Formats: sequence, C-alpha cells, structure tokens
Amino acid sequence: MFTTKLKLFLWSALLAVLAAGAGTFIFFSAENRDAFKIAAAFYRQNQSLIENKNYLAIIDYTKPSWVKRLFIYDAAGNRVRSFLVAHGKESGFIFAREFSNEINSHKSCKGFFITGETFIGEHGLSLRLHGLQQGLNNNALARDIVFHGADYVSWGSILENFGRLGRSLGCPAVARDNIDEVVSRLKGGALLYIHAP
Repeated sequence: MFTTKLKLFLWSALLAVLAAGAGTFIFFSAENRDAFKIAAAFYRQNQSLIENKNYLAIIDYTKPSWVKRLFIYDAAGNRVRSFLVAHGKESGFIFAREFSNEINSHKSCKGFFITGETFIGEHGLSLRLHGLQQGLNNNALARDIVFHGADYVSWGSILENFGRLGRSLGCPAVARDNIDEVVSRLKGGALLYIHAP
C-alpha cells in the first residue's frame, strides 16, 4: 500500500515537472550546432579514414538521457533521423558526466570513431566502433563498445525510471526498434562523433 502511494506521488511529481518544463524539453531536444561544426570539420579533413561517406553520426552527451541525442546526417549536412541513446551506467545518472577509455570502467567514451563490422552478439545485431584518438577512445574495440539494441532504451524505460533512460556498460545502446536502421545507415566505415561536456 505504501509502495503504491509512493509511486503515485512520484508520478504526480514527475508529471508536474514535465508540465512545467516543456520549454526545457524543447531546449534540450534542439540540435547542438557547435557539435555539428566540430564533426563536420573532422569529416572534411579526414576523408581518407571514412569509407561510408553517406552519413555522419553525432551523439550529444551534453543532453539528458530523456531526449533524442543520437543524430544522423546525410552527406549534405541535413539531419536524417534522431534517436534515444544510452550512456554508460558509471558515466552519470540522467546526464553523462564522466568518460573513460579504461576496460571494465562501464563508462562511455567520447571523441571520434569509425564504424566497423556488424555482428550478431548477446544483444542481437551490433556494430563495432573503432576509436581514433589515442588515450581517449582507442580501447573502444577492446572494451566491446558497440552500437546495439536494448530494451532499456525506450520511452517506457524513461517513465519507469522517473525520467532517466536505462544505462549500458559503456555502449551507445539504442532502442531495439531502431538498431536495424542505425546499423544499415552507419555500417562500413562511417564517422561517429561523441560530443561530451
């Protein structure tokens, strides 16, 4: 009985916050043009590294987990799609604040990556990521940092966790309903930039 009352109270509080914070939601949902400029500059200057030049992906970890923060752009710089994406459970609660290149840190990593091969793993269809920056993300492959689908990446998960998306062991996990599209666009050597505070 007490648990039910507590949940109802928390739900009411959450709804009040959401109602009052509609402007905040819109603010956080907007694209980060500074992140895009950084990624686009790297894209132009490193064409020899990029095999899949059709798309550019940006994850903006300056945004909270309850908004879409994975953005996929086409070669002309037009946004094609945006998605919810998880961060590592040791990187933070609603916001990702801590990042690591260390194995078993369970933190997200940041910087520039090239997508690798697809495979079927414990989470189903997945896409490997190769970190391009020594000391910052070069252990991504050894850490098994991959795009994969997860049940905890959903609007339902945000509601169940009172405003927080489920978290990964460091991978940029997306919703199971979105993994096929993300992989199909980004596989084969596309550039990913993970923007962080």
